[in-house]
Amino acid sequence: MSTHEHALPDYKEQSPEVAQRFSRIYERPIILDVQNLRKSYGEGENATTIFDHVSLQIHRREFICVVGASGCGKSTLARIVAGLDESTGGQILLDGKAVEQPGPDRGMVFQGYTLFPWLTVKKNVMFGLSIGGENEGIADAEARQWLEMVGLAKYEDAYPHELSGGMKQRVAIARALANKPRILLMDEPFAALDAQTRSQMQNYLLQIWKKVDVTVLFITHDLDEAAFLADRILVMGANPGRIIEFIENPVPRPRETPHFLSREFLALKKRLEEHIHPPSEEAHDNIPMIRMTEVGDDVE
Repeated sequence: MSTHEHALPDYKEQSPEVAQRFSRIYERPIILDVQNLRKSYGEGENATTIFDHVSLQIHRREFICVVGASGCGKSTLARIVAGLDESTGGQILLDGKAVEQPGPDRGMVFQGYTLFPWLTVKKNVMFGLSIGGENEGIADAEARQWLEMVGLAKYEDAYPHELSGGMKQRVAIARALANKPRILLMDEPFAALDAQTRSQMQNYLLQIWKKVDVTVLFITHDLDEAAFLADRILVMGANPGRIIEFIENPVPRPRETPHFLSREFLALKKRLEEHIHPPSEEAHDNIPMIRMTEVGDDVE
């Protein structure tokens, strides 16, 4: 497939609302600068390259979603930005400073529920502030403020096992934001939730993002989720991982249910699907057919 087939228009050619939104985004300073990043495991003939030559720039308060085939290194990229994994080559600059280890300027929300089960909701949110040396009274007040932000103030004395999956992730988001990070990294945070709760969480996240000075790098395998949330969508290919395209989302904000049927949304979804599931790579394996039962007719 040619890279120009089903191409989406440049932001300057989009609707006035979308063009104005991207114009404002590109005027903001670059907060995250990933330069020629490489990650591999092993050495010599046994070396496995996860991704190579990955470079991208993200602007302040931008919402970026990363999609790609399984094994392209989406989660590894997020972990390296967070300082949890080391790269093999290249560098990452956050506000012009090299990222070499974890720090309070980056918050991380994982797919699994990572709350401490022995701490209350409020104590979980206070945790990062407390180990950072914040005064207990200030940490308490900050935690209450963030719980109010995510709509869980009345659950401050509850324990994680008393919460639903969506509520646990809202606490995790509050905990990650309590340190006032410059960038919030989210590694498929809603993947374990049912469809209805996932939709609610997507809307919660957008509401929170509008109120907080934070840039979001969101890893997902769900193309609808990426199209609903993102300003721009980074599409990665696999074997080894690489950037295929950085797509400007043509769907206007604020986004609501009717947008899922809009021309812009459907065009974006088609473009993403052609990258992730190109026709040339469809499986044509012949599965050995062993009849396990005798029936009067065949099914198709």
